[in-house]
Amino acid sequence: PEMSTFRMDIKTIQKIPALMGEVDVIKAIQLLPGVQSVGEGSSGFSVRGGAPDQNLILLDEATVYNASHLMGFFSVFNNDAIREVKLFKGDIPAAYGGRLSSVLDVRMNEGNSKKYEINGGIGLIASRLTVEGPVAKDRSSFIVSGRRTYADVFLPLSSEKALRNNRLYFYDLNAKINYRLNDNNQFFLSGYFGRDVFRNAFAQMSWGNETGTIRWNHLFSKRLFANFSAVYSNYKYFMGTPEGNDNSFEWRSSLRDIGLKGDLSYYANPKNTLRFGASVTYHLF
Repeated sequence: PEMSTFRMDIKTIQKIPALMGEVDVIKAIQLLPGVQSVGEGSSGFSVRGGAPDQNLILLDEATVYNASHLMGFFSVFNNDAIREVKLFKGDIPAAYGGRLSSVLDVRMNEGNSKKYEINGGIGLIASRLTVEGPVAKDRSSFIVSGRRTYADVFLPLSSEKALRNNRLYFYDLNAKINYRLNDNNQFFLSGYFGRDVFRNAFAQMSWGNETGTIRWNHLFSKRLFANFSAVYSNYKYFMGTPEGNDNSFEWRSSLRDIGLKGDLSYYANPKNTLRFGASVTYHLF
């Protein structure tokens, strides 16, 4: 047992009633004790009274700095590409580096190593498609999952001329591949790319996240296990007005992280486990 820790697999999350056809990971954890929404229509969450920016959100060990889509109505997590979600509301392990309120650790699906599968869904706001299967049967597998809204496709048909040139949509893409070299070595490569775009005759905005993780699991012995990771995260934000007038401007900002991690576990005996490691992160603002 772990105090103040909740685990939710994707099958549990999918049973929760969906908003406009989309099951959402953030909306699911807002139903847990001690977790509250920060406002209607927002994907942010507050844990035991903390602020939304006091939560560390990770996708396959990479930091996600803005987890919202469509002005906060949806999160960046496509449930078809997610395997499990783990929320630490307190007593946060030192390996995560620490946050004031909580850590939300989201892990991506690793794909089906037995057979090929294609699934998807059509919703009122967005549609999604997922392809997964083996690269080498029982040794390597992959998954690719994409999602996009399509309200902007119908805006040119509007009777209001002011709406015909508007754009408001988001899209995201998840991909992951794993390869088992032998019983002692396994490699993972995963990535995420997502973007929101809003544009009309007066202003334009866009923001999104890019993450990438390379992970190596190695078994030194029956008692010593290691997980080494190289992590990349990039959050971009843009706001501006169209060119051609005196007050036109462009404002661009970004936050990039490049990190290396090494986590090791030593199983001394059935009653004692020692976990240790190190991590370094280079921030570019």
